[in-house]
Amino acid sequence: MKQLLLGVVLSVLSFGAIAGESKRESVEELLEVSNAEAMLDTIYAQMDQMLSGMSGQLGVRPSEQKLFDQHMKEVIALMKEEMNWQKIKEPMIEVYLKHYSEEEVQDMLTFFRTETGQSMLVKMPAVMNDSMVISQQMVQGFMPKLREISLAFKADLEEQRKSTSETAQN
Repeated sequence: MKQLLLGVVLSVLSFGAIAGESKRESVEELLEVSNAEAMLDTIYAQMDQMLSGMSGQLGVRPSEQKLFDQHMKEVIALMKEEMNWQKIKEPMIEVYLKHYSEEEVQDMLTFFRTETGQSMLVKMPAVMNDSMVISQQMVQGFMPKLREISLAFKADLEEQRKSTSETAQN
């Protein structure tokens, strides 16, 4: 009886391990079909472009531009070194395993193998870039109001600290 029970338990556990391995392989295939590694390269290029545009926001003078460009080059190089595909692939697989069922992964694989799925993958970097531009424009639009709120908070905080300090001295 104990051997039968042990056999059933081992069968269930090994089936779960096989199913988990199958799901993992499906996730790896999904990352490959969806060109996840190439998307990472696109993200690097967009980050490079975004960071380069910061010189204007930071008030970098023409005489300082070379120094700024060198700094940004180092930042991008560090990002590529620390967030390369070899380092990010395994955590990405774990995220997919955590949030998607085998059926969902299979459905995504089916979609990304279609012409529409491939079209989406090709267009997604441009969609993401345009979305980022819109977000940046929106932030720039309310930045003056945000500064006002921050300055008012700073003044209120200083006033409270001053009154707290005076109360403590009395």
